[in-house]
Amino acid sequence: MLWIPLFLLQVYFIVNGIRAEEKDGAWSWSKFFFALGFAALEFGVLMLPYYAIDPNSRYFAAVLIGSIVIAVLNFVWFIIACRRWRLPDGRTSLEAYYDEHPKEPAKK
Repeated sequence: MLWIPLFLLQVYFIVNGIRAEEKDGAWSWSKFFFALGFAALEFGVLMLPYYAIDPNSRYFAAVLIGSIVIAVLNFVWFIIACRRWRLPDGRTSLEAYYDEHPKEPAKK
């Protein structure tokens, strides 16, 4: 039953994050749905060994490690793809971040 308040807390943070991004002009619904689809894909990649192979099989550990490696590499690709994603105003996500967080000169 602890999952219910944790789920509601997660929804609260997601809604607040969406509102803050919309206020800054950095929100993209297509990027949001892409992230949801990616999360489902990662879940599938990580759960496939549990459903497809008997945990007592000698191949289970190798397949599980392989799926973890694939999930990590896929996550790295996802971060790179999201940084190049174009916002409605034509900026990339990385450009929008740097516009909001300019570098300060080095202090002596």
